[in-house]
Amino acid sequence: MSRGESWGRYVALAALAVMWPAMMAYLRGTVQGTAAVVFGVAAVFYCGIYVWYCFVGFRLRGLPISSAAVGSLTFLAVVLDHVSGQISFNYFLIPLLVAGFSFPPRRAVIALSAVGAVSLLELPLLERPPIGEVVLEAILVVPAAVLFGGSTMVLRYLLETLSRLRAARAEIAQHAAGQERYRIARDLHDLLGHSLSLITLKGELATRLLPEGARGASEVRDIVGLSRDALQQVREAVSGYRQPTLSTELTAARVALEAAGIDLEVKQSIGAVDRETEALLGWVVREATTNVIRHSGAKHCRIDLLRVDGRVQIEVVNDGWRVAQAPAGNGLHGLDERLALLGGTLEAAALSDAGFRLRATISGPTQPVLA
Repeated sequence: MSRGESWGRYVALAALAVMWPAMMAYLRGTVQGTAAVVFGVAAVFYCGIYVWYCFVGFRLRGLPISSAAVGSLTFLAVVLDHVSGQISFNYFLIPLLVAGFSFPPRRAVIALSAVGAVSLLELPLLERPPIGEVVLEAILVVPAAVLFGGSTMVLRYLLETLSRLRAARAEIAQHAAGQERYRIARDLHDLLGHSLSLITLKGELATRLLPEGARGASEVRDIVGLSRDALQQVREAVSGYRQPTLSTELTAARVALEAAGIDLEVKQSIGAVDRETEALLGWVVREATTNVIRHSGAKHCRIDLLRVDGRVQIEVVNDGWRVAQAPAGNGLHGLDERLALLGGTLEAAALSDAGFRLRATISGPTQPVLA
């Protein structure tokens, strides 16, 4: 979590200042006896739910969590109004803030309208004023709902845009590094590999032309052996450079999935890994992306990279339901064989409700090897 996000949670708590009518109700003795106890409990739960949302709930971003938070806050706002016997639109401001920040735009508009409608119904239910006063209250409530709810909708949009820009900048840098590796591999193969191959051929020709036991023949054979070893090392280095890199495969996966109309969410917290592990993770991302596009019919895909008990784990989950997804194929069998070489395991199975999960665990060395 960035420093801005960390401080933002505390800044969001300043919205609790709108609860001043509850404090005034206690100070003026508006609520007494049992009503005061109920009022206090409702106010504590109200504030507790909002504090929980600021520190935990906002990161979950699930529709049930967001709906429960907005619904419970709105319900408690109604309770506070009825227990105190006084109308206060302030209690509905925090539900508006949470609704605007939690939901995507279309659902946010629906949630804001619902919370605003509940707040408007409070007036005729509690005080039964003339129709003119109700209309005036509606004229005042609608701009407030648009201001508070709309501001958090805009804030969410700005934060998501900033996050995408940061991710895009990181992906561009990683992609550039991957392209540089491919260029180095190509140059090694074309220049050094060609020269070593020529030296080896010339040396082998020299050993054939020199008579057995001639002076310098053993040195020529040593040169041939050394050049062959150097050529093999260059080929191994080039092969390592040309292995798929995790950053390149994640970038390719994002482009391919977005082109197929599938949203991609990536969570990465594995840190540095050795070249073999990174290449294997790249193969997993490539194979999983291919399967999601071809077989899942999904709308959302999530890739999680994390460490579990010292092992590197990658999990690819999609919400596909249109097409039955087979648990294994030739590509997955090949991937399982690659994982086995590093002591890894592969799990692939359909989820109980909908979707498919591919999980690969690598228990081999995961720290970069220093030369």
